[in-house]
Amino acid sequence: MSERVTYKEMARRLDVAPSTVRRLIDRHGAELGISIQKGRANTSNAKWTHYITREDADHLAAFYETRHTQTDITSESEPYQRQGFFYVIQLVPEALPNRIKIGYTDNLEKRLTEHQTAAPTARVLASWPCKRSWDYAAMDSITREGCSLVLNEVFEGDPDGFVQRGNDFFSLMPSSDAERVLSEHSPLHQDDTNDEEDDT
Repeated sequence: MSERVTYKEMARRLDVAPSTVRRLIDRHGAELGISIQKGRANTSNAKWTHYITREDADHLAAFYETRHTQTDITSESEPYQRQGFFYVIQLVPEALPNRIKIGYTDNLEKRLTEHQTAAPTARVLASWPCKRSWDYAAMDSITREGCSLVLNEVFEGDPDGFVQRGNDFFSLMPSSDAERVLSEHSPLHQDDTNDEEDDT
């Protein structure tokens, strides 16, 4: 059975509100081939919720990451960024040093502050510039060994191991703000010409 990704989980991945994910799926789900399902989470008293498959979540994230504007997806109060940071946060270093939270955010300082409301001593162990579309790949790589899942994006394992696996993953990735070089035969050059004509 394919892994379930709820709207709330997808919202955390994109760092937007769940309503934004719902609106995005409503408007573009059909063209992306996304199938919405409904079921209970993996607890006996869990409420019914909407979810999509892990594969559909990857398609949705890739689509969102490549958007040049956000006016038809999010409100002006939800700024869109194509890149941010992937982080490793030690939640309770003095009591549970191996309890680690990892994930993606557009604003690392804000995310740490949010965690510190429940865990005042939480601290960032490491962070790397990261594109949205790298989020799940980074998480899968960093948690591929030497750790166990607690819940959502919280794991237990050697803190140095998380950081080392993160360094290994991001050392293989290009700069998060690097632009692709266009082939001389690419039709996208025509778009550049049109832009220049519009500016005159």
